[in-house]
Amino acid sequence: MGLLAATAWLLAACTTLTPAQLQSDAEVRGFADRTARAYGLPAIHVLVSHNPQDPPGSYGRGFFSVSSITLMSTFRDAIVAHELAHYVLAHDAPLPGDSAEEMSRAYQERELDANAKSVEILERVGGMSEERALKTVYAYLLGVHWALERYPRLNLSGHKPPCEEIADLLARFPDQRAWTASLECAAAGPRGAAGG
Repeated sequence: MGLLAATAWLLAACTTLTPAQLQSDAEVRGFADRTARAYGLPAIHVLVSHNPQDPPGSYGRGFFSVSSITLMSTFRDAIVAHELAHYVLAHDAPLPGDSAEEMSRAYQERELDANAKSVEILERVGGMSEERALKTVYAYLLGVHWALERYPRLNLSGHKPPCEEIADLLARFPDQRAWTASLECAAAGPRGAAGG
């Protein structure tokens, strides 16, 4: 796609957003810019997907995308921080492993690491307390868990089951255990069950 065609496509895409979505898009872009500066990284491009079949967010080398639905979601900040976490953690490097199984495990580990890093980003860049940032990410993952219970064929795109991701996330923040220990999914999975 040539520069002129790409510019026309981007302008057309922007005009399909509602004023509220445009405001949210500007907030997402501002957050992405602040995150890049905070971690000493080049600015990252933000794309908005209008396909309702696309995931809420995704990361690729040099860009991340959010769906137009995500722009108005109460989970927007958790989703954006998660995708930015992939950027901060340099998750565009090739997956390690000699087999599909090893690469799958490495991919799942990256997702777990991005969950935890998203809490840090919400705290460091978003100005949240660690508790509030953790609650923000937990609420999103719990929403995914509930969606999977309702729609068992939901495509998790290489993620572990949401309850396992939640258990892993909460176990990484032991200072918050006083309120997280009794949460739904807190004890699921090996790390959560082992208490740390």
